[in-house]
Amino acid sequence: MASNSRVVLDALLLEYKSEFAGFTSLVDVAGGTGTAISKIVEANPHISGINFDLPLVVATAPKYPGVVNVGGDMFSSIPSADGVFMK
Repeated sequence: MASNSRVVLDALLLEYKSEFAGFTSLVDVAGGTGTAISKIVEANPHISGINFDLPLVVATAPKYPGVVNVGGDMFSSIPSADGVFMK
């Protein structure tokens, strides 16, 4: 999924440059190791990213500037943010 995220995010960020302008925080639900949210935050440094997935998944996620890894269950609750991203 991580390699797929790179390709999809490159295309998404190229086409939708201004769509992220209004966000100050964004949560990637089921974000895995954080590849997608890290690319979004890298392209939009004004956004604070939350990589949200199961605790055992985010335990192996690398640290990215501007991104916090949060473990939990999306069927119980999702961290609060200006927007939710799901790929």
